[in-house]
Amino acid sequence: MLTKSYSQHNYNCKVNNIEVYFEYNNSVIFDTGKETIVSDGFNTYQCKELSVITMCELEQYRGPSEANRYSRGDNLVMQGIITFFTGFPLTVYHSNNSSSGIMPIEYEKQEFHLKIDGVNYSKDLIIMLDRLKREPALIITLLDRWRKAIYLKEESYDADLYYDEATLSFFHIFELFGECIAGELKNKLETNIKNMLYQHFNFYYFTVEKTKQMVEQSRKSVNSLLIGDFLNLSIKIKYFLEKYELLDDNVGFFIDNMIKVRNEIAHGRIIYQKTFLWPLSPFFNLSKNSYENIEFLFFLSAEMISKYVGIGCWEKEWNEIKNFLMPPNHIISAFLEKKLVIEDFDYGMLVIGNKYNITWRTLFNYYVKIPQKKIRQYMEVATKDAFVNTLIDENNAADIFNISIIFTDSDDPDIKQKAIENVKTIISNHWYGWSNFKDAYTYLDYYSVTVVWYKEFLLKREYLECKNIN
Repeated sequence: MLTKSYSQHNYNCKVNNIEVYFEYNNSVIFDTGKETIVSDGFNTYQCKELSVITMCELEQYRGPSEANRYSRGDNLVMQGIITFFTGFPLTVYHSNNSSSGIMPIEYEKQEFHLKIDGVNYSKDLIIMLDRLKREPALIITLLDRWRKAIYLKEESYDADLYYDEATLSFFHIFELFGECIAGELKNKLETNIKNMLYQHFNFYYFTVEKTKQMVEQSRKSVNSLLIGDFLNLSIKIKYFLEKYELLDDNVGFFIDNMIKVRNEIAHGRIIYQKTFLWPLSPFFNLSKNSYENIEFLFFLSAEMISKYVGIGCWEKEWNEIKNFLMPPNHIISAFLEKKLVIEDFDYGMLVIGNKYNITWRTLFNYYVKIPQKKIRQYMEVATKDAFVNTLIDENNAADIFNISIIFTDSDDPDIKQKAIENVKTIISNHWYGWSNFKDAYTYLDYYSVTVVWYKEFLLKREYLECKNIN
């Protein structure tokens, strides 16, 4: 004989302005209207209380506390849904109290709804719940991986603790999507090969039956040659991105780089390093680049899930951040060698962006990865007019500051003079974008980038004079 038991868990949600009610299986989640102040040891947050109530049927020999065990699955799914829409992790660690027993827990039934900071996500919520019914295993896995990834990401802000692990969790989402469309991609490739063989054998003027026979005889060996026993991860991910209109040259380049980062993290490698960046990690990082890409992984994975589910709640954020993706190396090289012409190019495009994402920021990042004098000289020639004539303001100063540090070692006197002026002016106005302008040198040193003038500038404490510039 089974006995009905009930459990209730209350959670502190970092998004204070949230209104929610929906049901999943034998559980319901809703905002209680209560607000709490929560501290993580570094910051305090005003949180909205969310409550999850679950009913389950237990054998008579089990105690009421067992309801917590049986309700855990529904709890995790609901945490995943809330996390996905808010962008803040909701976990069992955010519970402020819980209870269980055999007495029904009263609550007010409502229409399904979700509003966050005044934006109505109710339609997206209903679509998500419907997709959960149709593909529960995949959707739950995607949401849980994403929730774990952003939890690890958030826990890393003050200590660079879990960026490697967060990267792997985000990448699990890419791998899941790659596998779910692998069959479709393979069938498409095999169909293309079949059509190609028909075109080929038609030139032999065979009969229809003979052509069909030759195609069938050749398909297996040609498929093995052109496709192989498996499709690599890069191809599968890019096919998924193309299918959902998320693929371009910059996104493809990002995926290729992230596969390298993922492999660095996932496989054994020598990890010793002499220099560190703030915040200081308690361990040696498995990849130097994991923390730099974490925000791109965050938004791209969210947009991939959204597209797959059929909602658009992360589209705006992804379209904004993808403008900062690095262009492929051959694109930047072509620009520097003046083989690439940007239509209607003007100086402002290196600040506000262009269709290739060639900006002061991406040029700086390109040089950091390839810190060669020849590269710097190409950059100077290609951008001299723009660099010398760009006026500094608070909005563009951070990127101008970084590229100026590189250009302070220029052999061109005009560029060198302008670069030094930029550095001093930006420091005097506190527009440098770093928590401390000295951190720029630490960052460059971390990547083994030599900057002679700026090092001397810091050693001689010439920056003390910058306060007198304005």
